[in-house]
Amino acid sequence: MILVCLLLFGISVSEAQLYVGKACLVNPNDPLPSTGTGTSTGGTAAPSSCNERTYFFEATNARVDNYRWDFGDGTVSAFQPRNPTHAYTTPGTYTVTVTGISGTVGTTIVAGPYSKQVKVGYYPNQPLFDKKIEKDTTICKGKTITLDPYKGRTAPPNVSYKWFPGGEISQEIQVSEAGCYSVEVIDNDTKCSRSAKINVKLCFEESSSGGGSERWYFGNGSGLEFTLTGDEIVQDSLADDGSLDPQPEIENPSFDPGNLAVNEMRADEAAAMVFDKNNNLVFYTDGKKLYSGEGDAEIPLVGGGTFNISKNVGAQGVALVPKPVCSACDFVNYYLFTVDETTGLLSYSVIDMRENNRLGAVVETDVPVAVSMSGKIIAERSGDDLSYFITAYNSTTGSFESVTVDSMGIVSTSQAMPILQPGTTSEGYVAISADGNQLAHGLVINGRNQVQIVTRDPETNQLSAPRLIDLQAQAPPTVYGLAFSPNGNYLYVTLKGNGSTIESKLLQVDIATGGIVEIGSSMQEFGALGLGPKYGAGARQIYLTINNNSSIHYLQSPDEAGRNAVGFTLNSSNPGTSVAGTPKLGFPNVVAAKPEQEGQSLGANYQGNCLNAPTTLTAQQICDPMKNEFEWEVEGKKYTGETAVHYFSKTGWHTVKLTIKVYRQTQLGSGLGNATGGVTGNLGNDHCTTETFEGKIYIKPSPIVKVADPLYVCTEPPYNGKTVIPEVSGGNSFTYFWRDGGGNPLGPPHHDPTEAAQTFYTDQSFTVEVTNDYNCMTPKTFRLEKGCEPIVYAPNTFTPNGDGVNETFKLLYHFIDRPKLEIYNRWGEQVFQTDNLDHEWDGRFKQQLFANQLYAYLLRYYARDFPQLGEQRKTGSVLILTGK
Repeated sequence: MILVCLLLFGISVSEAQLYVGKACLVNPNDPLPSTGTGTSTGGTAAPSSCNERTYFFEATNARVDNYRWDFGDGTVSAFQPRNPTHAYTTPGTYTVTVTGISGTVGTTIVAGPYSKQVKVGYYPNQPLFDKKIEKDTTICKGKTITLDPYKGRTAPPNVSYKWFPGGEISQEIQVSEAGCYSVEVIDNDTKCSRSAKINVKLCFEESSSGGGSERWYFGNGSGLEFTLTGDEIVQDSLADDGSLDPQPEIENPSFDPGNLAVNEMRADEAAAMVFDKNNNLVFYTDGKKLYSGEGDAEIPLVGGGTFNISKNVGAQGVALVPKPVCSACDFVNYYLFTVDETTGLLSYSVIDMRENNRLGAVVETDVPVAVSMSGKIIAERSGDDLSYFITAYNSTTGSFESVTVDSMGIVSTSQAMPILQPGTTSEGYVAISADGNQLAHGLVINGRNQVQIVTRDPETNQLSAPRLIDLQAQAPPTVYGLAFSPNGNYLYVTLKGNGSTIESKLLQVDIATGGIVEIGSSMQEFGALGLGPKYGAGARQIYLTINNNSSIHYLQSPDEAGRNAVGFTLNSSNPGTSVAGTPKLGFPNVVAAKPEQEGQSLGANYQGNCLNAPTTLTAQQICDPMKNEFEWEVEGKKYTGETAVHYFSKTGWHTVKLTIKVYRQTQLGSGLGNATGGVTGNLGNDHCTTETFEGKIYIKPSPIVKVADPLYVCTEPPYNGKTVIPEVSGGNSFTYFWRDGGGNPLGPPHHDPTEAAQTFYTDQSFTVEVTNDYNCMTPKTFRLEKGCEPIVYAPNTFTPNGDGVNETFKLLYHFIDRPKLEIYNRWGEQVFQTDNLDHEWDGRFKQQLFANQLYAYLLRYYARDFPQLGEQRKTGSVLILTGK
């Protein structure tokens, strides 16, 4: 079946009862038809999500539940809702007729019939930029490119163009500034349209700082700004890897409320605000007027007329959301939803950002969505960040209406809840938990205040498992404000008094047990509650507005049970945060698009920062997809390439300089100017820009490891292996790890690889890895070779007294060759000489024993296994004792 899209024209309730939008078919003659499988970023075909939903609505009689729809193409369906879906398959003009019916066979007419003609036509041929529906490109400062969605192709006939953000209506536009540009190509007869977008980046453009902190506007010109605070943590200079230009990070983040200057808001209750992807405030409304977040200018109707909401929006009957559009910039359109508490009609108006000098103008008004709604709705971004949900409460049936706003348009579905008792009224606000998994709202049933809490799917807005919790309080005071604690364990509720004779109360509801704790009470009139800010990572607080009170009170520890959550005492010296203007009863419905950081920044990272060890420096590409040439300068040395490896020769701080030259390449120039079209311009192969970055790195000391090399191990007695103890410095403490020649850890039975000293029994290579307290490691490899070092032991005394013990001067020796022993008396006379150490001296000289005297000896020898060392000498003295 050929897919159809219907978009509503701006028709007010007073003009007609039947709403039928434009109907669009995929053009079979488009060389790039939708396959349903294309991707909006890389494919050439329009994805199926670009074909918006069919939308019909009958808004005459809220009491009619069933309808017979005749779509004029031979399709007739009875017992349908007031907003059915239908897909046309053939171009043409059709008459749509709807009749309200009752009875088991649907023959009783209770409303209508109402008719309206719809013209079904084709989408224009898909506009493209360089063969893509969505494209990124980069230009140099001072350069201009021409954007043409049909470059090299025949543009479709009978179409008009509308560009974002400037609203140009020509086929081509000239671009020299960074930003997102999208074109909507519109068929002049059917108003069916297709879009394409190109994100133009400027080389080199620093990252945008965005719109700052989240703000709330409420009451008569009052406002709060939530400033992120916390402990500033600077990158550890001793870290093994990191940025060469680290930015401080925030630890234990939280938000502090601050006062704002008076704004144009004049809301007793309902208010709404919407922020874009850079956290800029786009619009805010007090349920009467719509204001720009840029300069507080009032937003008009397209063409310059005054836009008045002119509805009784109740406590929470207004919301603002972005409208995702397939293959268009975020965001071309915004939707303003309102509930008229008097009529129960939920409707929306469309603001086009391409109008009014990019501030926006209202181009469609009062498009109906649902009937019999109460005066409370809440807006929420979906869990996948791709769509937006409006949740409204049907005060007649006790059900919820879930409205999805996405790239395929709007779809509204009713979600049934248990039928409530007669005499039930919907009161106050509806709230959604911070994780999106719970929804709550207030009811008064037979005069008792209650809250209904339901489970919510943040991806689909599907509601389930409702339960009622009795607040143990008669109305009045009446349930009004609601807010979940950050962890979702508690629900805070205000019971609104009248500010004079009926006391207001602030309650904490334990969601698991249903237990109720009264946090505070006052004769002042309590209003809405809000967990603020709505977005951002950090500790948040729950805020309470009190009618005509100059301070906004807040719970500093809302995750704590009972009065432990209180951070203020009403009517005390700690009343909360003073604000300008006059707070009233309401807080705004706040919605923000998914954040997106724009622009590029220079930067580089390092890995490894130990002395005499490799430090890898990595640059960040800029001006993608342009060619980058990198040059590093470190310690007087220069390197080229995106990555450089340097061995620092000194400890301490070092400066790293990086120069990036950016060039426009042939591939980019030809790609943007070829016959397939999309972008043309003066891109070439010339130099675009040169940017310089300087960063710093701290180089840590590495261990200095000394081991004699080579070492020798003797495998003959009396030796028992060779013990090696490395000599280390370059740190305060050290750990060791030993490996054999194959890189395997040493192990049992002879080794513990983490011990400093090791005894070896074989000849091979070994490596010791020494790591200091800076986490720098130095490996030291050495070789153990076979060889026995000489052993010579000489006694320092002997006793030639005839008792048979220690009678001679006897040397103990191993592994020596060619010994020659000489002994001298104290007058330098040689008293003994031999080259056979088995010939031992008996202490006599010229056959005479001279006892109790000290004699010097000199032993000359060669090491058996190391003759290359030459003659070795051992000297000493020996004392002769006779004991007589």
